[in-house]
Amino acid sequence: MRVINFTFFILLFLITTAKASELQIKWRTNLLVPRPDIASSGSHVCFDEQGTQIVKDGAEDPSDVAFSNDGLTYVIGNILSDGINNRIIAYKLTTPFDLDTVKNDCSQFRFNPWKDMTTETNTRVESIRFNRDGTKFFIVNENGEIFSYNLSTPFDLSTRSYITELDLSGSRISIEFSGDGMQLFKLDGKNLDPTIEVYDLPGPYDTSSATLNYTLDLNGTEIETLQSPAHMQALDFEFNDTGSAIYILAQTTSPGNDTGFSKSAIFQYNMAANYDISSVKFKGRWNVVFDPSDDHAGIGKPYGFAFSTSGMKLFVTNHRTGANQVDRTNEYTLECPYGIYECTSDARSNLGAQVELAKQNISLNTSTIFKRFEWIKRNRNKENLNNFSLDIDTNNRLLIALKNNLQASLNNKKSKTDKKKRKSDWSFWNHADISFGSFDKTSFEKAKQIRTRGLTFGADKKYNENKYFGTAIRYGNSGADIKHAPQGVYLESLTLNFYGTIPIDQYRYTNAVFGLSTLRFDQKFLGKKTGGRKGQQAFTSLNFRSKKTYGNLNLTPSGRFNYGITNLSHFTDFISTAKSGTDIIYDEENFESGEIAAGFLFDINEMKVPDGRIFRPNGGFEMIFDISPKMSFNHSNVGGTKTNTAQIEKYSQKKLKGNLGFEAVYENGFTFSINYEKIMHKDRARSYSHQDTFLFKLGHVDNNISEFAMNYDPNQNNKTEINYTKKFNNFDLNLNSNYSLFSKIPEYGANIEIIGEF
Repeated sequence: MRVINFTFFILLFLITTAKASELQIKWRTNLLVPRPDIASSGSHVCFDEQGTQIVKDGAEDPSDVAFSNDGLTYVIGNILSDGINNRIIAYKLTTPFDLDTVKNDCSQFRFNPWKDMTTETNTRVESIRFNRDGTKFFIVNENGEIFSYNLSTPFDLSTRSYITELDLSGSRISIEFSGDGMQLFKLDGKNLDPTIEVYDLPGPYDTSSATLNYTLDLNGTEIETLQSPAHMQALDFEFNDTGSAIYILAQTTSPGNDTGFSKSAIFQYNMAANYDISSVKFKGRWNVVFDPSDDHAGIGKPYGFAFSTSGMKLFVTNHRTGANQVDRTNEYTLECPYGIYECTSDARSNLGAQVELAKQNISLNTSTIFKRFEWIKRNRNKENLNNFSLDIDTNNRLLIALKNNLQASLNNKKSKTDKKKRKSDWSFWNHADISFGSFDKTSFEKAKQIRTRGLTFGADKKYNENKYFGTAIRYGNSGADIKHAPQGVYLESLTLNFYGTIPIDQYRYTNAVFGLSTLRFDQKFLGKKTGGRKGQQAFTSLNFRSKKTYGNLNLTPSGRFNYGITNLSHFTDFISTAKSGTDIIYDEENFESGEIAAGFLFDINEMKVPDGRIFRPNGGFEMIFDISPKMSFNHSNVGGTKTNTAQIEKYSQKKLKGNLGFEAVYENGFTFSINYEKIMHKDRARSYSHQDTFLFKLGHVDNNISEFAMNYDPNQNNKTEINYTKKFNNFDLNLNSNYSLFSKIPEYGANIEIIGEF
């Protein structure tokens, strides 16, 4: 045997894969303006909103850019224009955020905003902005006046209606809004004393009035001191998607002309709290470089810039003056979200996705078990589940006494049957569930799509009049794709459920579920795993029912209570492969979740089909109240000294849940059912979300010999074992699982064993 020393190769690998000192910002392409005359080919003639024939692009002097959320609408504002008609131009793209795919046809739209009002003159357009959902559009002119529009169709400027004007005065004005739209930020780019002012608004994106709250003086900051000559003019600024970082574009007061190079840069500042510019901390800058293939790559003035929705692309305008110079918008690809100098990760959206996936794991497990309860209710008179073998192995004296009494009671009932032909009459069933959820963005979280698939195997039996006990194992696979982001969260879960029905009195009873889950989260960036997180979960659910029914639909009232505790381990999200200090460490966290619900269930009387099947429609309706307490998660950058706290808010307090399905019962003991569930809720920001779930169930009542045992040992980390043995002619099927409760390092497993005798 040869032993090869790989030390040299490992060292070489580590050297070649070491993180670079700078993030990569790659110039990709540019959009040249004006574009060729689209009417010159004679194939078509296009007109602007005023009915004037379009003979050239009109975006002669670009001042600012903006995109729709889907990246298919690109809007540009102009300092000057073709005459007075083309201050705002919107282009359509065939590929999101790809300037090479601009449609050079009549799909472009242009208008002069000053013609929408009678009191304004033809002034420069300095800044343009959409609100988050594209239902409002804002234009700022050279006098510091902000004009707002409503858009009846999001991001469609042809559906605009003028609202109001807000006069804040100033020069080289650019504006931004906080995530909830309750604050307006105004950059006043004075040559020698630039400032950012913060205004409180009366309502989300309501610019009918504004109250000055705070002023950040940029004079003497890195924007002034890190450039020679010292003074720079601030031109535009942007927040990242969460408001944890701010980016300011500035250029020297003598930026150069057609024969020189402008000295401009984008400066990145991070903030201790989202949108809190009073806590800005300088991180670094990127010197703007235009088309590197151009012999005069530095020529021009970068008046405005914008990021794509995911933060993975950067767009910078280039205003060139002089003969034979063409204005353009430059497109850059970034290595990571908002990676001008340092990556920023959307920690709140990532954590929100983890919380939602964990809560859905509880919801889907309990929903599956409660579907089983309803089957038992409808078929209780057709089952002969009256024998039960129970073995509790424990050193606890109280449990030993309980075991002896319970076993004696069971043995007394068993003595009435032939011991050699003990039949447990266990019912076996399985459920397959598929769930699709769509969650709109809120003030602090991005929108996300959640998909879940699950498979459940269970067994239960009747061991006393109207008393049932069962256990089930569910495997779940879930994924949360965060919209307009390169990141996603994925979950694998394995859950052991115990459930039973206990009568309260002659007419009322309680269905109870207790579950233990092990969770494994994968954090992914551009499809590659960047971090992993483990979790444990314990939950219970109580369903209070009545045997009384009302009306032809057999309506029965129902009340439900859910409560769960989830523990998530600490982990590091290695977001950047290029620059140290940008990876994020998440602390170990525990959080609680809970719901109370009230509603009704129905099941229509069974209908017999000629082939022997019994067909039963069923369903229900619930009003759900989320009683989960506030959730806070701590995270920090690798090498950093400050810990940030992300508050995960409830998506909504109230939900509506409805389900409809049917069940088919066959003469051979098999049952098949399908149910469709829909959960709808709406948050405070008028965002809407829903979750659609399809559950498929196959069950069978069997009379072969079987035995069930539960072993519990409190002296070994409260180790609990579940064993189930069933005989199939010459074969024995053994199913067992174990879980160590309350252990820091949980032990959890499940085994299947088949033994044959010949």
